[in-house]
Amino acid sequence: MKKHFDLVSIGVLIVLGPLFVFPKEKWNWLLLAAVAVLFLSRGILERTLLPKTPLDAAIGLLLIMAGAGIFVIPEIGPSLDKLAGLVYGIVVFFLLLETLKTPRRMKWALLGFLAAGLFLAVFGTLARTRNWKPVSLAIEAKIPKLPRFDPGLKGAEVGINPNPLGGTLLLFFPLGVMQIFILGKRNNVFASGRRKGFLFAALAFLLVIQALAVFYSRSLGAWFSLALALWLMGERKRPLKAVTAVVLLALALGLPFMRSEPNQVLDQRILSSLTHRGEYRALIWKNAWEVVRAHPLFGIGLDRLRRTPPFTYHLAHAHNQFLHTAAELGVPGLIAYVAILIGIFWMMGEVRKSSLPEWLRLTSRGLGAGIFAHVVFGMGDAIPLGAKPGIFFWISLALITSIYIYGRNHGFMSFSEPRAEHS
Repeated sequence: MKKHFDLVSIGVLIVLGPLFVFPKEKWNWLLLAAVAVLFLSRGILERTLLPKTPLDAAIGLLLIMAGAGIFVIPEIGPSLDKLAGLVYGIVVFFLLLETLKTPRRMKWALLGFLAAGLFLAVFGTLARTRNWKPVSLAIEAKIPKLPRFDPGLKGAEVGINPNPLGGTLLLFFPLGVMQIFILGKRNNVFASGRRKGFLFAALAFLLVIQALAVFYSRSLGAWFSLALALWLMGERKRPLKAVTAVVLLALALGLPFMRSEPNQVLDQRILSSLTHRGEYRALIWKNAWEVVRAHPLFGIGLDRLRRTPPFTYHLAHAHNQFLHTAAELGVPGLIAYVAILIGIFWMMGEVRKSSLPEWLRLTSRGLGAGIFAHVVFGMGDAIPLGAKPGIFFWISLALITSIYIYGRNHGFMSFSEPRAEHS
């Protein structure tokens, strides 16, 4: 039992998943209690509560500020969903670190993560918001209309908003691109022969579905963030940059031929929409900044912004990840969140300079590019801490951190030595 406690812990978290996905107040308390028991059991068996990471102080401060918010809100009930969600995400992060101690387990985790991205792309698109009305493109008249169903999720009663869906998928797409690049190398460590062809086809299919989901979301922020991340991810790899440039150019030139309205009419609609969005976000940011100024130390508590005038329940966030975090968790909470992001990119830089196997270095780059795109997306939108899509941020973070810790614990962080290839 003790030997395989890490795998048992992950199994318990999977069993607890429905309490996170379908939250109710009594289930949230049960989720928090189960997590506490899990950690106490780990402490007894392993004689340590948490694995040590460069992010411990920042995550600890984030939890403290989330807990402190309990004392500044009139009742805990409305905030309990997000609090339980944040705790669940952090627990998933730490227990994944305990599990992903070998490259073999990391490979399986990567495949599982990419498969989750495929499920999210399909499920999120089909469960899209009921009253969603994007700019119409003529190309849609040539394909069957996508069906739709109500997901029945609390907080998404009218469906899943395609805009944050596009932002969440940014965590997956650059990683998938990098895995195809790794698979194409002669010394790839994943497969050879027919198995390699099967994996290549599966990854290509996954990327096509995710790309279509991001495109169909009509999220300009997601489009821009993904293009920027792919461009930067290419670094000195000219083929990747060239492919990115060709795709962007094709979209720019082909969009007029995909329109379902006269160009002049649609151009006016797009210009009007962009102007409206800019003014709308500027007003939201101003209102969120006023909340930060009024509550700089402890914020107003998780999931309270939607209950704070002039915000409403359906206008659930500040359309800026940093402003939203500061408004709900105070400036110290924002500092903790920014410190986590800094830690991510620092670890990514350390892995890049290390003598780790090339596939691990490239995987870290793909994960980091996804988080970078997610952060850029967060400049004009927000996926609040504790929200259901946020679990993928913590999993992505765990994958990067596990690569860094593996390199640190196995002597690959000696930068003066030449890089060596290991499987």
